[in-house]
Formats: sequence, C-alpha cells, structure tokens
Amino acid sequence: MKIVIHPEILDRQRYSCNCCGQGCRSFLVPVKEKERQTIEQLRNWREQLGVGELYVQHRAAGGEGYGLNKREDGRCVFLDNKNLCSIHKLHGLKSKPVACQLYPFVFTPWADELRVGLRFDCPGVCSNQGKALSTYKTELSHLAKQLMPGQAKMVEPPPIRRGQNVTIEQFDYINEILLQIVTAEAMELRQRLLWLHKFVDHLDRIKWQNVGEEDFTELMKMIQGGLLAEVQREVSKPEAVAGKPRKLLGQFFFLLCHPTTIITSEKNGLAEIFKKRIRDLKIIKNLGQVEGPLPKLQPDWPECDLRELEKSFGDWPVEVDQMLTRYLVCRIASMGYCGPNFYNYGLVEGVRSMLLAVVTCGWLMRIEAVMAGRNTLAGADAEKAVMTIDGNLGYASALGSGPARLRLSYLSDYLEKLLIWYCH
Repeated sequence: MKIVIHPEILDRQRYSCNCCGQGCRSFLVPVKEKERQTIEQLRNWREQLGVGELYVQHRAAGGEGYGLNKREDGRCVFLDNKNLCSIHKLHGLKSKPVACQLYPFVFTPWADELRVGLRFDCPGVCSNQGKALSTYKTELSHLAKQLMPGQAKMVEPPPIRRGQNVTIEQFDYINEILLQIVTAEAMELRQRLLWLHKFVDHLDRIKWQNVGEEDFTELMKMIQGGLLAEVQREVSKPEAVAGKPRKLLGQFFFLLCHPTTIITSEKNGLAEIFKKRIRDLKIIKNLGQVEGPLPKLQPDWPECDLRELEKSFGDWPVEVDQMLTRYLVCRIASMGYCGPNFYNYGLVEGVRSMLLAVVTCGWLMRIEAVMAGRNTLAGADAEKAVMTIDGNLGYASALGSGPARLRLSYLSDYLEKLLIWYCH
C-alpha cells in the first residue's frame, strides 16, 4: 500500500521531535513478540535500567497484549532522565518498536492506500515547527512495509451513516467538500463549524440508494452552496444549554479531558479501583453542571466556579482559528475521524464527534484563560486544549461504546447551540 499525505496537510503542517518525552509518558506502547526478543538480545536492560519488568500485559496494548512497562511516574522504562530513549540512544532508531518509530504519525487504511495523519497530543506537532512532512516520506514508507507486509486488500469506505453507503470516489468527493468548508478562511471558524454541521445534517437525511451517479456531484454542490448562503445570512444568538444536554456534554468533557492512562506493573486492589470509580462518577456529575467548583480532572486545573466558564471570552482570535483549523484539516484529510481508526464510525457520526471535540476545546480554552487571569483567549490556549483532547479522541475505548454513540446521537440535536455558545 502506498502512503499518501494530503496536500492540505503538507501545506499547513511541519514537525520535528523536540525530545519532550510526552508520548513516552502517555500511551501504552504495544510490542510484538519479535520486537520483545530483539530488545532483549541487545543487552541486559533490567540490570542497566534498574527495573524488574520491561513489559506489562494489558488489554490497552491490543494485539498480543504486551506493552513497554512504565515507571511509577508514568514514563516508559526506557526513557532516561534527559527524555532520551535508551534503545534509540544506544542502538539507533530502527531498534525501537515500530509504534515508537511511527509516533506521532498515524496510518489510516483507505482503499489501496495508507493515509497519513498526526497525533496532536505531541507538543512538536502542535507547535508546528521543524521539518516539512515531505522529508519523512521514505521513513514512513519503510514503516508501512513493516506494519502491512505483502499485498494488502482493498479497504472499503465506511458508510455515510449506518446502512447508507456510497462508492469510494463519492466518499472522497464528500471528504474534499468537508475540507473546503473547514479551510474557507475568509469566514470566522465558528461560521465554518456551523456550515459543516448543517452540511452533515443534510447528508444524514439523504437516502443514498436513490441518488444516481449522474446526480451526485450536482446535489453535493447545491447543498454546499445553499448552506453557505444560509450561514452567511444568519445572525447567531448565543444561548446557554442546561439540563439533560448539559449533563451529557459533561460526560463527553470527562472522556475527552481525562488524563491519558498511565499503566505500570503495579496492580491496584479492588478497594482502590472502587474508590477511583466513585471519584470519577462524582467528577462526571460535577462536569455536567454550570455552577459549582471546577473538579480537578486535570492536575493543573485552577480553583474556579463553573460559572466562570459559561461566560463569553469574546471572539476567537486569529491564532485560535488557525490552530483549530490545522487540527481539523489533519483529522479530515487523513480520514482520522471515521472508519477503522475511529471506532468504525460512519462519516456523519465521525464529523459530529469531531465537532463536539471542538466544543470541548472551546470550554478548555476558557479554563486556560481563567488560569492565566485573562478574560480573552490566546493561541496558546488552543494548543493546550487540543493536546488535552487528542490523546483520547479516537483512542479512549469508552468514546466508541454503545452508550457513547447514544450520547452523540442525542447531543447532535443541540450541536448548533453548543457551537454558538462555546465557540465564541
């Protein structure tokens, strides 16, 4: 399978590793049996690193169920005190597990290609500094051959919605329209988000089996243009959302803002697990309110009342629009919002989930502003918000569960109000 980096991503995104160690502290790195054997043969790591186990068994590792072990502070056992990988430092990049070599890049199988995306929980990706992505193509092609050896079979596109399918060419055409909407930067991002929301709502109502090939392109252009005129005419009035929708939104906040799981070889007893669940339920309940103390879901969150986060912090500055646009472009262009890399969601579900993620970013940016003593937002707030949610969006299994899909379906009726209220 050939690798493809969409031109929009190539134009907008740069990346170089800054050795921050963020990725080595957050997710569990899966390792195959062959990789474990290769690492073991390099040297006596247990003695050199002063650890008992190099690997941990956990369902989060997927596949064979093994991941690189963590120290008590959450860092990988191979990460030294200078944020350098001991394997990489002593034996070179290609001795590391393939997952480590690939990070922060992401492959999504698409037709007979691998679409390339990026993980924005990496500070180097968020800061958008460093080398052009085109310089990584040879390295990525080599990794693709390791991850998908031999002749890979054609991957079918996900449905537009459950039971409603289109051809791969039609799906690509629709996906390009999503990109055109998101990148229409003559408009404020909030207007583009509303346009995207309305466009997807229309896609959700179409009976695709009744759309002939000769009518498809004209229909898409007509919907896209008609909704643009509608969005430009409308004057959106912010209106708070309370009650059940706000309660369910609080559950979404919890799942997206929760610190990425730190897994160590230590096993918690049933009592500790029970206590944690009780604490989490209390936090979820509090996040569903619009007043009361902000719970400490993230350790650096300030002490403030939730009411402070429900007021407007003014129009988003250009830097915020640019940061979130870059994030959305990368998700959409790499197919990182639906299909096999995103809970097998269809297009409609995937876009709605992505829009709720932007709503969450709007709320998180307000936390950053309160923490800094500001009543306006800044570009750095958007970077921190995106890094917070991206470690969970598409990776936290609870976000793809049955209850999560029901929550998403319910909140889709309130998406317009939520976008107007939190993205302003």
